[in-house]
Amino acid sequence: MCTETETRWIVLGTDGRHVSLGRAEPSKAEITAASDALAAQGLSGWLAHMQGEYYSRGKVTLEPLQRIGAEHDADWQAALAAFHAARHRATH
Repeated sequence: MCTETETRWIVLGTDGRHVSLGRAEPSKAEITAASDALAAQGLSGWLAHMQGEYYSRGKVTLEPLQRIGAEHDADWQAALAAFHAARHRATH
């Protein structure tokens, strides 16, 4: 039996908030629009590649691809921990 792992591109904020950009790799214009929208609110984060099904209880992994939004020196590990806590609340 072969099961495929869901792949998505997301925007992950420094506080763990996140939004999916979809299953297809986003265009440069989409990345710029997401970055500009964050920066306009004084927020920052990362474009990240997510593997795994968000609403299952299985493992989900994130890989940071690019910093976006306002300039920041935020801690990826802290944002990742906040993401997993938000996901846990949503799935339990």
